[in-house]
This record gives sequence, C-alpha cells and structure tokens, in this order.
Amino acid sequence: MMKSVKVLVIDDDSVTRSLLEKLLRMEKYETVSVGRISNCNIISLIDQESPHIIILDCHLGSEDTFKYVPIIREHYSNSSLPILMTSGIDRSQESLDVGADGFILKPFDWQDVTVRLNHIRDNLICQDA
Repeated sequence: MMKSVKVLVIDDDSVTRSLLEKLLRMEKYETVSVGRISNCNIISLIDQESPHIIILDCHLGSEDTFKYVPIIREHYSNSSLPILMTSGIDRSQESLDVGADGFILKPFDWQDVTVRLNHIRDNLICQDA
C-alpha cells in the first residue's frame, strides 16, 4: 500500500518551485524539485526520485519541454506516471497532444491544483490496492 505520494516539480522559477513544494507539503505530498532537465538526465532523474506524479513547466528558460513527455512515456510504457504541464499561457491542447495527463494555468488556482492532484493520488492508491 502506498504510504505517501511523491511529486516531482520541474520549473526553472525558484519562487514557483518553492511555492508549489510548500503547498504540496501542506496537502501531505512528498516533494522534490529541479530547475532544469535535459534529454540525458530526465530518465535518470525519474529513476532516482521515483515520483508518482510529475508537474512539468512548458518552458525551462528558452526551451520547450513538450519533447520530454514522449521520452518519459516511451521509457515508462508500462507505467501510468501522471504528468501535469504548467505555463502562464494556455498550452493545454499542446500538452494533451504530446501525451500529458493535464495542464495547469499559472498563476495557480490552488483549489483547482489540489482537486486535480488529489484525484490523481486517489486513482494511484486504488491501482496500488
């Protein structure tokens, strides 16, 4: 049985990472965050941290991160690792098109974020039971 749900936050803005981590911990999630990723380290990062959910910013600096979703999906093909993408502009269709499970618009509506994460967590716990 799953004890706690771990969320990997990937965002290049340290204030956003810090805010998300604080709020997630208040909701009893375990968190880890990073400010950047690359093709070389995304899979090793996930292997090392073993998150249950990923929150991925659509842009890290000038880089679009949509390309990472298929890489993650291909490597974890037997997994239902949920990926939520975020951005200050609505990129929800692009996020879904590349295989993400959802999109969250910044600035965050914390109630919406909590409802979405709790729904994903509850589904993960049901699958684990």
